Amino acid sequence: MSNEKICVYTCITGDYDELQPVYQEEGIDYICFTNNRNLKSAEWEMIYIEDNNNLGNMLLSREIKILGHPLLKDRYDISIWIDGAVQVRNSIKNFLNQYCEIDKYNMACFRHSVRDCVYEEAIACIIGRKEDKENLVPVLKMLREEKYPEHYGLAECTVLIRRHNNILVKQAMKLWFELLKKYAKRDQLYFPYVVRNMELNIQWIDMNVFENPYFFSKSHRQLKDITSCRIVFGKCRDVESCAYQDYVIEENDRGCKLQFVMPLECEDILINFGTHFGRMIYNFSIDVSEVTEISYSGLPVLKYHVFDNEDMVIRIRGKFSLGQKIGLFFNLSRTDDFLDQKFLDAIIDSYYYDKRTFNNSIRSMEQQNQKMNYEYNNINQKYKEMLDRCSELEKRLKPYEEIRVSPLYDKVRPLCERQDLVTKVIRKVILKRY
Repeated sequence: MSNEKICVYTCITGDYDELQPVYQEEGIDYICFTNNRNLKSAEWEMIYIEDNNNLGNMLLSREIKILGHPLLKDRYDISIWIDGAVQVRNSIKNFLNQYCEIDKYNMACFRHSVRDCVYEEAIACIIGRKEDKENLVPVLKMLREEKYPEHYGLAECTVLIRRHNNILVKQAMKLWFELLKKYAKRDQLYFPYVVRNMELNIQWIDMNVFENPYFFSKSHRQLKDITSCRIVFGKCRDVESCAYQDYVIEENDRGCKLQFVMPLECEDILINFGTHFGRMIYNFSIDVSEVTEISYSGLPVLKYHVFDNEDMVIRIRGKFSLGQKIGLFFNLSRTDDFLDQKFLDAIIDSYYYDKRTFNNSIRSMEQQNQKMNYEYNNINQKYKEMLDRCSELEKRLKPYEEIRVSPLYDKVRPLCERQDLVTKVIRKVILKRY
């Protein structure tokens, strides 16, 4: 790998992301493909692209992500894709040396830090407002018809390491992009299927892609204010039966209001407002008495809950009946009404980094605990087996204990210490007899 040419590349289309700062390293090139000619950088080589196939900004970016670009084929042996919101914070060469056996594998990617199943990922897409049921059902139907198994694995496709000129990698990437164009526009749903279908020998990196010394993900830029939310009713156990509805938020001088009718009887209501970095929600109330618990995501500051880099989710527990009318009331504000935005960004970035570090530490401790329990159970099983063997041995030794206390034993013992022929014959006779 020492003589091979390596690049880190990304693609930003439209105004969806801001180009992130990057750790500069000799021998690594940094390339940004974009159709936004207002995007400039002293750290990245800017390559301007056109949407010749009328894909739209999202698919154009995914095309560069998955299929690469002719420039990569001509210049480089190894390419590292990073999403537009990802920062490179440390040495790429050190990362490759420590975590990627790129001489052995043609591709490497991070394992998903939360899920290991595309069917569960599809549910998360609904809850996270990333996709709708009608777009996901055909995907799941295709996977089931192909007898694609549950819990086969899931990747975080935020960072991809590839030998992009390898024939099998190129064929796999082509299939991946074809599936993305045909079905729901969530590339993570298809990647494990492609790996299995193409028998692609990839290296799974067992490290959280969002919490490590090398990469850090910022929030995508939010171009719109909060005008709607998604409400999920009850436990969303599968895509087909998941009950949810998108609602417009009514807003006036006194605050915001959500009104809806329960479509089923349940004990859980989840409200996802989406990701609106730096916004605040406060004075939240509900006009029913059956509520037992209300919990918030985000950063708590006094009576406010500040939206961080993840979805602002409010969970309500209680007993709710079919046809019940429910009203929610709250206030939303921009934090720049109270604080300097750059100062707030720094606070939330620090909080978000600490939050991910904490969550990653908890997951690591849980994994270590599972490993220790597994090892304990193994040791305990071996101990039980040893006790059983000792018990069996004691049974087999019991007759010899009786011989040892008999008068004959004292007579035979001297014979055990002699090796002449007569003694051996006598010993054999005695052993045969007893």
